[in-house]
Amino acid sequence: MPVRVSIADEQSSLVIDRARTRDVVRKTLRSEGITDATISVAFVDDPTMHDLNRQHLQHDYPTDVLSFLLAGGPEFNDQPSPSGLDGEIIVSTDTAIRQAAEYKWSPQDELTLYLVHGLLHLCGLDDHTPADRRLMRARERDVLQFWDLTPHYET
Repeated sequence: MPVRVSIADEQSSLVIDRARTRDVVRKTLRSEGITDATISVAFVDDPTMHDLNRQHLQHDYPTDVLSFLLAGGPEFNDQPSPSGLDGEIIVSTDTAIRQAAEYKWSPQDELTLYLVHGLLHLCGLDDHTPADRRLMRARERDVLQFWDLTPHYET
């Protein structure tokens, strides 16, 4: 089965490059050995992201990206999904615009970093401990090379 990507654009701050979004999802998952997935990506503004972050993680602030594994990933090993990996990525375009200006690259490049990060979470990587964070960042660096990007934490 292929990697299926649906995109919801629920914000007005940035024009979303849907082809690039699909490319990021497919190449990131392929780099992790996943060829069968259903991924939905939602682009939202900071107030929406703040609400979602508070609702799901009890964090009272907006964040850059949230990911939700719905089925088929490492947490569901005993219940494989008929559609492979099934997950949702939610990205704040407002945060991407701010961070891109700070790190002097385009908002699209910042969105690419967020998508890669969220997808790697769906694939089972984490970043809560220093060792986990090193592994996550190494994988991000590897995947971002598809678009000739170097993450800002490397500069």
